[in-house]
Amino acid sequence: MKKKYILWSSLPVFILLSFIFLPLQTFLVIEPRNDGKPAYFSSSSNTTFSIRYTHSIHLSEVEEFYRQTSSNKIQQTKLLYEDTAIGMPSNAEDEEVFERTKDGRYQISNMNRRFTYIDIRIGQVVANHRIVYEDNVYPFKDYFKEGSVVRVQYKKVSLFNQWRGVIVVGKR
Repeated sequence: MKKKYILWSSLPVFILLSFIFLPLQTFLVIEPRNDGKPAYFSSSSNTTFSIRYTHSIHLSEVEEFYRQTSSNKIQQTKLLYEDTAIGMPSNAEDEEVFERTKDGRYQISNMNRRFTYIDIRIGQVVANHRIVYEDNVYPFKDYFKEGSVVRVQYKKVSLFNQWRGVIVVGKR
């Protein structure tokens, strides 16, 4: 009789702990590769975001556009930039479309490059890396040390890990 009572009385505790520690909700996570707190952006299916930065050689603005795939991978969909100089493409590949926009910038669209994650070294001087999410711009340097490496990926995250990180966009 006592064993049944202990078993049934511990069941709510087990359920509560499972709810806290099991990764259930998907976020776009940006986490430092060494130390520091990750930044969480809430996501729903087909979430989009972009990463903006200033190219370190020709000092012009570059924006890379991404979306979430059904398998929680990252798909690059478009690249927008101002100069085809060193480090930037001067043409498209396969089914991609390379064109000059009305404002004189270059664009590669119809991209289907997929990644499990993207590692980015946050620029210390010029780059000014930013993520554009839901029409808001978030400078990486506000959340991570300049010069550090961060990993951008979609991940299922537990409530416990959400509490340990920084919720940038989403529910607390």
